[in-house]
Amino acid sequence: MTNKLWQRSSMTLEDVFQIIESYQEPSLARLEELVRIPSVSAENKGIECADALMEIFKDEIGFQTQKIQTSGYPMIYAEKNVGAQTTLLFYDHYDVQPVDPLNEWESPPFEPIIHDGKIYGRGVSDNKGNIIARIFAIKAYQAVFGDLPLNIKFIIEGQEEIGSPYLHEFVENYPELTQADFCIWESGHRDADGNQQVWLGVKGILYLNLEITTAKRDIHSSWGGVIENPAWDLVWLLQSLKGSDQEIQIEGFYDAVQEPTVEELENLERIPFNTEAYYKDFGIQGFLKTGLDLKTAYYYAPSLTIDGLTCGYQGPGDKTIIPAQARAKIDFRLVPNQDPDDLLEKFKKHLQKFHFDEKIKITSYHGYPSARAPLSSAYLKIICDSGEEVYGKPLIVHPTTAGSGPMYLFKMDCLSFGCGYAFEQAHAPNENILIEDLILNMKHLATIFYEFTLNQ
Repeated sequence: MTNKLWQRSSMTLEDVFQIIESYQEPSLARLEELVRIPSVSAENKGIECADALMEIFKDEIGFQTQKIQTSGYPMIYAEKNVGAQTTLLFYDHYDVQPVDPLNEWESPPFEPIIHDGKIYGRGVSDNKGNIIARIFAIKAYQAVFGDLPLNIKFIIEGQEEIGSPYLHEFVENYPELTQADFCIWESGHRDADGNQQVWLGVKGILYLNLEITTAKRDIHSSWGGVIENPAWDLVWLLQSLKGSDQEIQIEGFYDAVQEPTVEELENLERIPFNTEAYYKDFGIQGFLKTGLDLKTAYYYAPSLTIDGLTCGYQGPGDKTIIPAQARAKIDFRLVPNQDPDDLLEKFKKHLQKFHFDEKIKITSYHGYPSARAPLSSAYLKIICDSGEEVYGKPLIVHPTTAGSGPMYLFKMDCLSFGCGYAFEQAHAPNENILIEDLILNMKHLATIFYEFTLNQ
């Protein structure tokens, strides 16, 4: 590789890298400290993680830090204003996914362990490892240069994993705190072939909880020919939503969807997609599409997923009943220009069209639109050039993640990359990251800072 940045100032950047390597033990200790706090927002646990972060910011990098209350978990806001022309915003979250199924964890999820060059524990990848990498990259840079070449802000929320229901409050009530030139989003990973990746956005989401109750209790199934069974109604509704061709059958659902441009299709062609690695990791036999059609559907098409179905008896042996209630959880992943509020109304009209509106209730929902930075973003070029210096090969640029997040609230280019890897098992048992990737991510961030030093 051509170490063009190092050639211009080999000692100073190398000094930062050496300090980053010396920070491996203390940075892991801080990460373990955070992982031990079971901050599972879905279970209303771990709010004290906010206080732990406050201390870490103050002790490690001396940022001005505030804990700002919302109607839910508090926000952590930290900043250092050095009077630079450019301001970088880091968005992260301190809450984590539930640990179920617990019996599949090889070690307790909130007792982090290190072996085989990896650290295991709930949240090490999503998103606590990235928080620590960003803090220690800043600490190392300040140790060498004395100060930062750009203003840096952190916004860290505590309920991202349940749809960021109160982040909008913070953005609306404190607009000056969210002002920045660009944002580095919460996470990212190397792919199955070891390529570091960067994402330009996220898909939107509409998540619905559905319920139908037809009796006050379960009833003997001998009445099956004359009493309504909620399971059948729910199955019929779900069947009406999506055809065997995978097309969503809600009238008007695709009205706002745009086809990818020529430039976007050319970028898709360059994105490697190691299907065999995914087959092995997921334990599946294949995808529903292949080649460019697969990548186009993954990045540029909306989707509908049944996330869970609950009804009737599921225990050992036989129990012949008509269940009193049936429930389902579904999500729609949305692409640019699709409005979750508009699609919710279209879903309700679909219920009416098939006469389910008086039976099946939407008991709760949440959603937000997608967001996407352009391929032409100047900040993308800085991230890619810096990443190539650190990783020794070009970064893979993805137009979006297929997952969702509240990126739409931030009116700037938001770019996502991080310290994970393809088999990190985020949201699953045995979540882990490679310690090597944690250190490389710190070096990548430091190299991005250095680009702004060179341009001053």
